[in-house]
Amino acid sequence: MHRNQSQRHLWNLLLVGWLVAACTAPENKRPDNLLNENQMVDILTEIHMAEARVSRLSLRSIDSSNIAYKHLEGTIFKKMGVDTAVYRKSYIFYSSHPANMEAIYQQVTEKLKKTVDAKSKKKS
Repeated sequence: MHRNQSQRHLWNLLLVGWLVAACTAPENKRPDNLLNENQMVDILTEIHMAEARVSRLSLRSIDSSNIAYKHLEGTIFKKMGVDTAVYRKSYIFYSSHPANMEAIYQQVTEKLKKTVDAKSKKKS
């Protein structure tokens, strides 16, 4: 009987510890090699434009679309001089800080609108 109570207390303690860890806010410490917000804006703008290009290709296979996108994504990272791991780490950090990500995406939206407006003026 004493052993069951000890196990129950241990399980309760583990459960409480897990809940505390799960409900803890993300660290505000910026990781090393974090891309700044302007770099994220530039990269995300290019990535969304690449996604649009691939979707306009109307490729029949999802695999073909993925290959085309991965090629464009690699070109973007090379052009920007950014390592994929650094980008992913930065994206995860900003995603866990919604205010920062919202500010980034407001700028991305503005850049995309300017690009669309410039292209529509060229066609006119």
